[in-house]
Amino acid sequence: METAFVKSLQQIGLSESEATIYTTLIKSPKMTVSDIARATGIKRATCYQYLDFLLVRDFVIRVPVGKRMFYCAVSPKKILASEKKRHTAFETSIEEMTRQYDESTHKPCVAFYEGKREIKNIYEDLFKTVGDVYSIFPPKAFFENFTEEEYNEFDKSLSQHAFKSRDLIVHDTHFRQVEQIRKNNGYENKITKKLPSDFKSNVDVLVYNNTVALVSLRDLSALVIESKDIAELFKSLHSSIWKSS
Repeated sequence: METAFVKSLQQIGLSESEATIYTTLIKSPKMTVSDIARATGIKRATCYQYLDFLLVRDFVIRVPVGKRMFYCAVSPKKILASEKKRHTAFETSIEEMTRQYDESTHKPCVAFYEGKREIKNIYEDLFKTVGDVYSIFPPKAFFENFTEEEYNEFDKSLSQHAFKSRDLIVHDTHFRQVEQIRKNNGYENKITKKLPSDFKSNVDVLVYNNTVALVSLRDLSALVIESKDIAELFKSLHSSIWKSS
C-alpha cells in the first residue's frame, strides 16, 4: 500500500524520496529530521532539501517545540483541495495561453524582398518543400531579368526533387521556349497546363507548404506570406483555374 501511495504522489510532481518522506510523516504526529532520516534511510543532510520542497508545496509544516524542530504532515484532504485549486488555476491559464497561441499561429507572417539575389533565394526555398508546389508562371516577364540558362538550371533542380510541381503557364511569346526546356529536363514530377491567351500576368505566383510567394518579375520584388489559411485559399484558386483551363 505504501508503494502505491508513493506512486500516486509522484504523479502530482513529487520525487520518490519526497513522497517517501511524506508517507512516513503521515504515520506519526511529528518527527525530527533525524527521525525521518532513520525511518526512510535517506541521509539527514538530504532530508532538509526534500523537506524544503514539501514545505513550499504545503505537504508538511514545521513545528518548533522548545529548542527542537519537528515536521508534521499536512492532511491529505487539504493537499487534495490545494491540488484542485492549482489545477483550476492551470486550466484558466491554459485557456488564455491557447488563445494567444492560436492568434500567433494564425496571424500571417509577411516579408518583402527586393533584388535578383533575393528572388533566387525564394526559388531555392522551394527545394525544401514537402508536398506539392503550385505555380502560375509568366515566361515573358521572367526572361526580362533572367537568362534561358538560369531557367534551365532552376528547372533541372525541380526535376531532381521528389515533390510534384503543378504549373499553370501564361501563354505568351516565350511559352514555347519554356515548354521545350521543361521537356528536355523531363516531366516526371512536373504537370503543366497552358493558360488561355487572354490571361495576363507579370507575377510569378508560388504556393508551397504554408507559404505564398508573389514574385513581381519585372521589378524584381516579392511579397512572401506564411499563413496556412492564405496558402489554402491560393491552392483553391489555383485548382479552380486548373480545372477551367
